Amino acid sequence: MIKEGKFGPQEAISLITITIVARVFFTSPSVITRFVGSAGWLMTLISAATALVIFSLVYLLLRKWPGKNLIDIYELSAGRFIGSIFSLALFAGFLIDGSALLREFTEVMKVYVLPVSPPSYIMGLFLIGVLIVSIYGLETQARLARVLAPVLFIGLVAVLILAGQNYSIHRLSPFFGYGLDKIIIRGIRRNSVYGYSIIAAIIAGSLQGLEHIKKVGYASIIISAILISGCVLCFSLTFPYYTAQEITSPLYEMVSLIDYGRFFQRLDTIFLFTWNIATLLAVTVEVYMAASIYCKVFRIQDIRPIIASMCVLTFTIAITPSDLEEVALGYVNRLREYLWLGVLIPVIITLLLSTIKDRKKRKPAKTKKSR
Repeated sequence: MIKEGKFGPQEAISLITITIVARVFFTSPSVITRFVGSAGWLMTLISAATALVIFSLVYLLLRKWPGKNLIDIYELSAGRFIGSIFSLALFAGFLIDGSALLREFTEVMKVYVLPVSPPSYIMGLFLIGVLIVSIYGLETQARLARVLAPVLFIGLVAVLILAGQNYSIHRLSPFFGYGLDKIIIRGIRRNSVYGYSIIAAIIAGSLQGLEHIKKVGYASIIISAILISGCVLCFSLTFPYYTAQEITSPLYEMVSLIDYGRFFQRLDTIFLFTWNIATLLAVTVEVYMAASIYCKVFRIQDIRPIIASMCVLTFTIAITPSDLEEVALGYVNRLREYLWLGVLIPVIITLLLSTIKDRKKRKPAKTKKSR
């Protein structure tokens, strides 16, 4: 079994929260606005509430198999063949979503920062960083996230506060956007952005018991929901919803509008630091999770060669889309709406199988007592 080290809940919460929140830097707020209008901040809270319910089912499954991670539980409950299919579905989800995030980052960088650079050049340099950080292991990533989390949080909050000069409350009208029904339906369907809380179940062996896993899962979803909802709310306060849906990177546009005089404007560097570091860590976590799941399924002891292969696969998948629109409305939007099914369905099936096995184990005991 691969060694992923030990770390506490603060490190795990920082790691998962950064992985989740990194999505808000790119096209997601604009896509949300296309679907629900000015009520995107409310829709994302509904997504978080749905993710909390799904994580509760995952936690219930972990309680039935104490000391085991989710990959082990799939195999022990459903058998190696079916369990491997469930695990490989998770593997594919992490790999494809990490690739989509990388391409999204690359396209936004081309629009605002590096318009002449080819996508392959940006992605290649980025993946070198991903490879280096991944090779140092999960424990290093978690401890790095714990160190960077306060810096990233302060940087994000600072730009949101400084952008306050452009906020206008009337832009939140109509309050329920395109309708409460659309908010609820889209909110439930797009809960996958908070689904990375399942990382806590995959790395269960690195955490100290079920209570830590529970704390990490719930805290990461709640903290991420507050941050993402706050960012989308600030975005809605800055731009009217009918123009906001056309903006490539809403938060970058918000930062570029900050102007407090000749010597205090264009604070792009603060945002770019937050943006680049958070995205690097998020893609690294996804690539590492894909490699870790693959190694656990196929009983591979050394993860380092697999990480290198995953980086190559990530590059290959990321280079496939033709443009940003295909990435945002094709890959990213579909992943946000359907990826959660790859978690929920296997968890429910595994829960049912575990319950049936528990009942079969209890039946002989009851028969002996009656005799």
